[in-house]
Amino acid sequence: MLPYGMVRYHGAPADLRDIPPDTHLHARLLLPPEGEEKTLPSPTDGKSKRNPNGQQSQHNHAILLEDDASFYSRQGRSWKVIGIEQGGGPAPRLKLSVKPAGAATVEGGINKPALFDIDEATRIWKDRQLVGRDRIAAGQEVQVNLTWGPFDSLATTDVWLDQASLDACREIQRQRHLRLIRSRFLPGWVDEVKNFDTGGGEVTVTLFGGMDPQLYQDLRGAKNLRMCDAAITLRTWGYHQEYAVQSETLGWKETENPPPGSSGRQVRMKVAQMLDGFRPGRVVRLKGPWPYVLLPHDEWLMEPENLERASKFNPP
Repeated sequence: MLPYGMVRYHGAPADLRDIPPDTHLHARLLLPPEGEEKTLPSPTDGKSKRNPNGQQSQHNHAILLEDDASFYSRQGRSWKVIGIEQGGGPAPRLKLSVKPAGAATVEGGINKPALFDIDEATRIWKDRQLVGRDRIAAGQEVQVNLTWGPFDSLATTDVWLDQASLDACREIQRQRHLRLIRSRFLPGWVDEVKNFDTGGGEVTVTLFGGMDPQLYQDLRGAKNLRMCDAAITLRTWGYHQEYAVQSETLGWKETENPPPGSSGRQVRMKVAQMLDGFRPGRVVRLKGPWPYVLLPHDEWLMEPENLERASKFNPP
């Protein structure tokens, strides 16, 4: 995952920790950044033989990960229910039969009628609450989240029968995201640094994209921010809130249509103390007017060895 990579769950910004294991995801992948070519598997390590396509993709750094509900909703796609039927084969399973509704074609998606496994583990949402499978009827337009089923099938983890239920799940995820970032701070790149002869200086930071707009608004409205240096994994030093450097906001600039991974929001700050981590190309995190939260110790960088390990991507 790239440091400026974006994650979406239930249509809201998310962190990898928010995604349940085995969730079926859609990804936008890039080639490794310069210097990270070692993350590519060797052609002789046997991994390419396990790939059903016969070759190992060279695009292994994610800039976007999202679940099915996020992926299809974002592109105006839903599913029209045909019915529920008993599947065949060596391991017959109950199937939710659907066909695409809305957008005719979604690149990278399923663009034809499909059968998804459905069983007692599937959560079915209606009127913002869980309901029984008997509430599913032919002709309904639904959204689904999927996981991996037996053989090459996909199985439903969630089925939303109305927009209100999906909106409720989206808002819960949005609030979870707000709570996480307000305690860990908004990350960004250092674009430019100007050192003062008497100490301190000016630091210009472009904030990463994919966050909830309310977080950017919190920073834009703050006259004084706190800034701490971080590793490329976005981890910060222990007690990062206490040691974060005070700054005075000098300017705020917004750019339309920024590239993926960038918010298009750039802030210029005056700091009294210039840390080694405040250098062009380094990652920092900015704290707005948010409450103090003591992070768990396993998220901290405590020793120089931790920083060295966190300053590079680890080969898979």
